[in-house]
Amino acid sequence: MSLKDKSGGSIVHLGAGALSGVTSCVLLQPFDLLKTRIQQTQTHTAAATLPGKGSVLRAVRTVIAGDGVLGLWRGTVPSLIRNAPGTSLYFYFLNHTKDLCLSAEKTIYNDSLRTKLSATSNMLVGASSRALAGFLLMPMTVLKVHYESSLYKYAGITDALREIWKMGGLRAFFIGAVPTAIRDAPYAGLYMLLYEAIKHKERSAAEARQLVLPEATVTMVAGVMAGLTASYITQPFDMVKTRMQLRPAEYTSVIQAFTKIFRDESVFGFFRGISLRVLRKGIQASLVFTLYEWVLRINSQNKASSSATIRA
Repeated sequence: MSLKDKSGGSIVHLGAGALSGVTSCVLLQPFDLLKTRIQQTQTHTAAATLPGKGSVLRAVRTVIAGDGVLGLWRGTVPSLIRNAPGTSLYFYFLNHTKDLCLSAEKTIYNDSLRTKLSATSNMLVGASSRALAGFLLMPMTVLKVHYESSLYKYAGITDALREIWKMGGLRAFFIGAVPTAIRDAPYAGLYMLLYEAIKHKERSAAEARQLVLPEATVTMVAGVMAGLTASYITQPFDMVKTRMQLRPAEYTSVIQAFTKIFRDESVFGFFRGISLRVLRKGIQASLVFTLYEWVLRINSQNKASSSATIRA
């Protein structure tokens, strides 16, 4: 592959990631905002911390009463600033890390015809790509969470950035980086492992029954199932991240935050907002990967068509 081809491929992956990130961000912002509102405060009884329809509906009513229906999309701008480049960078790193791992596996196993990564490599590729993209965009994550919370009132993005800086300078923009990495890396690793495995199972089952499944159906089903499963497993780290970012004076470290939440709210405290996060992640994962792979297929078809035209 020429340098020009590599550059063009990188632009396509960045563009596909940005498109899927923007689309999912705008459509699903209310889920993120409501999750943050539910997670921002602690409760002192186990029953009150159980995730359920009641807490979600109360949060919806509170937001609409204070800011109207559009209040559910509060924080969309910082979410776009975070998610568009974040998703774009994630797919960029994912693509290049996949190529590196595949080349390494071909060498290790002496198999030049290998075209797919092993399950272990899929997990490592997903985890490392998400962790790197998440760290680079950490300041935007902090801005996004502050904007979604009702604990802070900002006049605009500039005002929010200035106030966060006053809390602790540059360090304030990286509060919660550890639990975020602990949440995102396993989530993305599990997601890639499950996503590829479920797609393989779907195609195998379809072939056994002599069926032809549309590619969009395959990716959507795999995306939802992988997203739901990975979200449940990594939910406690999402709670710790949110508390550390919104109330750094009370939640000062990962271990201390875990201990405090467990002591004050029992194990159920880690699962506040789980229904919203699971629903959002399931839909987002399906939507993002379906759009991403659709853009790549369109680009591949266009390149094949152009090559055929040139040869003719």
